[in-house]
Amino acid sequence: MDCYLTIEKDVRVKIAVGACRFIASVAFCSSEEQARDFIFRVKEEFSDATHNAFAYKIGLGDEAITRTSDADEPVGTAGPPLLSAIEKTKVTNVVIVGTRYFGGVKLGIGGLIRAYRACGQAGLEKAGVRERVFKKEYTLVIPYDFIGQVMKEISGLQGKVTGVRYGTSVEIDTVLLPGNLEHFQKKVSDVTRGQGIISKKESE
Repeated sequence: MDCYLTIEKDVRVKIAVGACRFIASVAFCSSEEQARDFIFRVKEEFSDATHNAFAYKIGLGDEAITRTSDADEPVGTAGPPLLSAIEKTKVTNVVIVGTRYFGGVKLGIGGLIRAYRACGQAGLEKAGVRERVFKKEYTLVIPYDFIGQVMKEISGLQGKVTGVRYGTSVEIDTVLLPGNLEHFQKKVSDVTRGQGIISKKESE
């Protein structure tokens, strides 16, 4: 799948549930590192909050990554409801931090679940939904003689070169549509006479 649904913009929404104040901080993320950085920044900003729970989803299908944290709320009452809001909206590459300020009245297990789900839904509703092109980054190792031809193939398949390193061979980091990978692999093999090596670049 070369397209996916995600949020249109990063947002922050405040809602009241009973005597408690909830804040949904929602952001786009394309890696776990980005998600964790966002979560850290929100926790730092609202360090005086009673809880800063979170949920995020990155990727599609069997390769999708999901993580949640209840942030010391009763198990399953904060992170999972935030994630359910993400799943219901059918978006990915998104992180939500649900911040709660205790208002003096306990909400109970059911009340917490409903409140965090409402918090996540409010944030996602304001963030909106848009379709994005899904691309992956690959590293290509080729002999020097074939740089020009390979660069031409990358451009022809709507790819983008993100880095080039020169050593005994040339290493090229490129972003491609997953649906074009098989065709690109064949082209590189033909151009380099089987000497080109393509591998998926792992996130740092």
